Formats: sequence, C-alpha cells, structure tokens
Amino acid sequence: MNEEVVSNTLASIYNLSEFHIGSFTLDSFYAYFSGSATIGLFSNLKVLGGFLSLVLFILFLINFIKTDKLVRTRINFLKSLAPPKPTEESPLGSRWEEIQKHLNSTKEAEWKFAVIEADALVDSLLKASGYPGDTMGDRLKNINKAQIVTLDGLWEAHKIRNRLAHDLNYFLRYGEAKRAIQLYEKTLKELNAL
Repeated sequence: MNEEVVSNTLASIYNLSEFHIGSFTLDSFYAYFSGSATIGLFSNLKVLGGFLSLVLFILFLINFIKTDKLVRTRINFLKSLAPPKPTEESPLGSRWEEIQKHLNSTKEAEWKFAVIEADALVDSLLKASGYPGDTMGDRLKNINKAQIVTLDGLWEAHKIRNRLAHDLNYFLRYGEAKRAIQLYEKTLKELNAL
C-alpha cells in the first residue's frame, strides 16, 4: 500500500488530472467545492468579510478622531504652558518679510508679486509721510534729492514695477527683481521704516 501511495504521488506530480491519495482524487476535490452548500458557504464568507471590513473601517475612524482630539489637547496644553510671544516688530516689517519670501521663491510670478508689493509698500509710506501727488509717479516727481537721497534708485525700481503692471508678457529676470527689491529696501531704510 505504501508503495502504491508513493508511486501515485510521484506520478501525479507530472499529471495533476490523475492526482489521488487513497480514495481522494482531484476530481472529487473539485466536486466537493462546486456543490450548492459550498457556494452558500462562500457567499456567507463574503458577507462576513464585508461586515468585518465595515467594522474595521469604523474603528479606524474612531481611532483617528480620538487621536486628533488628543493631539489638539496636547497642543493647547503646551500653548498654555508657554504662550507664543507677541511680535515686537511693526506691521511694515512683517509685510517686508513676506515680500522677501516671495522674492526667494523659484517662480517668476512670485518675483513679480514681490516687486509690485514692495512698490505699494513704499508708496503707502510716501503717502503717509505727506509727499504730494495722486500716484507714486507723481509723488516721485515732487520729491527732490535733498529730501530722499535714494530717489534715483527708487525711480529705477518703480520703472520695473510699471513694466510689470502694464506689460503682461514682460519676462522678469530674477536679478532684475532682486535689484528692484534692494532699491526699495534702501529707500525704506533711509526713511527709517526698516
């Protein structure tokens, strides 16, 4: 009998259709799992698997929500221990830092935004200082070099801003944007705004 089992097993390695161990054959295996009871069993297993998936998903959401609440509670606790210090700098300084961030970007659109914002910042400062004129150009025309030493640089920077504002296809090189920002910065420092 043992020799028969070994020879049948070795023979069946090469031919699966004739695989059998004792009275068990591959055909009887297929017949066992193709019955209606087996199909019902697999249907029930599918439903059970779907239900378990739903339960696990709900548990995941509950865990996620509790973890989020825990993190928020911890952050609030840490803030209460060491509240953030109020900034001592002026709003003008924080606006200037924002301009610098835009300038340090890798995108041309950000550089353009930095130049336009710097121009608006200097213009608002000139207007608040009482220099006459309806526009920045008018104010610059009414200023002489005795009032603002960096007037020529300010004009140069303002001309770059005008090209950006009036020519939508104007390509702004990084060096040009950086130069304009530096010129605005010199004027802001001269006016003791930075």
